[in-house]
Amino acid sequence: MRSTLKIGAIAAVLGLSLTSQAAAAAESSTFRPMSHSQCDAAVNVVCGWSGIGYSDNTYAWKYSTGNTGAPIRSIWNKRGSWVVVYSGTGYTGDRYTVNAGASVPVLPFPAHSIATSG
Repeated sequence: MRSTLKIGAIAAVLGLSLTSQAAAAAESSTFRPMSHSQCDAAVNVVCGWSGIGYSDNTYAWKYSTGNTGAPIRSIWNKRGSWVVVYSGTGYTGDRYTVNAGASVPVLPFPAHSIATSG
């Protein structure tokens, strides 16, 4: 279990896509929460949290788009360009643009898919 936590934390810091691991984390609850300040070390990624106010499980995306694997309730876009989150899977439903550098503690809806620009 500890190795899974370490791998998840390392991947998040390196900005690797955790979309497939996010689904596993939602089922097994093996990922540790990461605070907003802990995401600060990550570069050129989008950090997302399953809870409002940057709480609960954390996921990170670098250059990927797709389904989030779990509903995302708060987000920090640390990329140099905007990203769009969607209320449905497969880029469906309501959409919300998160500008470069923006940090949103409460998204207007749980996001189930994300599209990164650039």
